[in-house]
Amino acid sequence: MGIKQFNGEWVAQEDRVMFRFNTHENQEFSFWLTRRMVRALLQGTQQLSVHSLEKTHTPHVAQAVQAFQQQAVAQQVTFRDGYESAAEKPLGEQALLVVGLVMNQDEEHTHLEFQLVTGQRVNLNLPQTVLQLLVTLLNKLQDNAAWGVGLAAAEASVQTPAPTPPPQMH
Repeated sequence: MGIKQFNGEWVAQEDRVMFRFNTHENQEFSFWLTRRMVRALLQGTQQLSVHSLEKTHTPHVAQAVQAFQQQAVAQQVTFRDGYESAAEKPLGEQALLVVGLVMNQDEEHTHLEFQLVTGQRVNLNLPQTVLQLLVTLLNKLQDNAAWGVGLAAAEASVQTPAPTPPPQMH
């Protein structure tokens, strides 16, 4: 299933993100993402990306490269195109709550499995460029929601603290 377009919106009344996407096969899927799921997606994709970069870089350099790549995407992306609903909705008209998430990565794609409240699972295989756009969208939405689980929070949690000087004695 190839993603044609995706869309997201923070719905204040629900305090959730409505995430939907349509495919080249004219299908549309809609999901509710909680704060916990958005945090898991953002942190998980960062960890997978850094882990992949550590194959060719030191851990510190890998983190810096990943942050730079994501920042470059965020600066270039515009969310202006209107979303086009698809005719077919295999999971129904209503958005379904995502209650679990499984992520892994190979050389070219990141595999996301959304585990739904209904027991169903939806699998996505995203190339790195599409994943970075998705992460940028989710980061913007969590920022709008003031959840504090975005990329800046994740980067702060992985940065090495500055060494503290030894106490001076007189």
